[in-house]
Amino acid sequence: MTGRRASSRPATVVRIGLLAALFALASAGSEAAALQSQFSVTDSAGIRITTSDAADRDAGAVCSLAEAADTRVASPASGEWTLYGIEDLDRMEDGRLVLVNRGSRELLMFGRDGKFLRSVGGSGEGPGEFMDPIELDFVAGDSIVAWDWRSGRLELFGPDGSPGRSVRLDPPVPNPAGYVGVIGGEGIAIASHDVRQFDTQLVPQFLQILRYDWGGRLLDTLATLPYGELGLLAPGSRRMSRPAFESRGVFSTHGDLLYTSDGASPEVRVHRGERLERIVRWDPGDLSVRADDGTAYSDARLEGVADDLAPAIRRSLNAFPPKDTFPAVTEIRIDPRGRLWIRTFARPGSTANEWLGFAETGAFICSLSVPRAFAVFHFDSAAVVGVHKDEMDVESLEVRSFTVPR
Repeated sequence: MTGRRASSRPATVVRIGLLAALFALASAGSEAAALQSQFSVTDSAGIRITTSDAADRDAGAVCSLAEAADTRVASPASGEWTLYGIEDLDRMEDGRLVLVNRGSRELLMFGRDGKFLRSVGGSGEGPGEFMDPIELDFVAGDSIVAWDWRSGRLELFGPDGSPGRSVRLDPPVPNPAGYVGVIGGEGIAIASHDVRQFDTQLVPQFLQILRYDWGGRLLDTLATLPYGELGLLAPGSRRMSRPAFESRGVFSTHGDLLYTSDGASPEVRVHRGERLERIVRWDPGDLSVRADDGTAYSDARLEGVADDLAPAIRRSLNAFPPKDTFPAVTEIRIDPRGRLWIRTFARPGSTANEWLGFAETGAFICSLSVPRAFAVFHFDSAAVVGVHKDEMDVESLEVRSFTVPR
């Protein structure tokens, strides 16, 4: 839920990001070629384990992203609405786009052509209003569910954005971590940071995936994932820090399936209810952290920081040594046909994020390189939908096509 982009979210809410993603093969031949670079076994418990040589991406298995946007939506000069603090974005089956505009505490809806349709919600504590919305997902029939972490409510709307009902969670999510996902028809999965008491030594932290029904009742805990480490900067201090390049668990949902990763391992585990059905693994290539990676990371964190704030940031950066290896997974997205996209960790100084695409079988298909200024929220059959930030951090919504190697 970790590193998709910089966020103004409170310290207890870390965006890694979740929601559905779409990926379609260009031809049957592409999938057949992908099968040649993977092998599968079924263990004694009936769990299918598929391993792919994702290093094949260096041999030409690359998806090509269009340089220019097919559709671009920018804030109008009239000020009728303004894109500001986009926290989440998804696309309905009919092509309409819905986004969480955190800056104005509302949802904005656009047509397939990018034309503005309407705003939904707004600031307030009443039904259909938001105190601080951060995530959305779609329920059957393209109904919209939005997670307002500050009020502890789910706000449900019709496919046209008409108000539905408010659902207050009982018990509340203790420490919302910013990830949600509809799971089957039974309810919604919401992540909570399971905070473990820490001191000047690093203490492992965890992420709990809680499942609530549509009445707001807590049903169970679907999984507990590692969530990095925390430590205090000094005895008696209230300031905390983490090691650079640490791994954190992430999850996504699709239908009645739950996809999880511990972030460190190059694998995704696929669960149906309490049963682990399959494991998708791949060769991640070289994940080792070099000395210049730490320098580049520190320089990026300090760039543009005021002189009076820089010493505190340096203390935080130097409190604990960086990890020796980069995370293998920072984000998971699933398309309606079960295809899988994995976002890898971007080495400091790189200008692009890399997504690895896998067929439903777990076979590696290709990699897609996306500029770091363009945060992908959704994969369509032959396009990605996301948010671009320019040098002044002005946001625009973009749809960019891509092609799959034949």
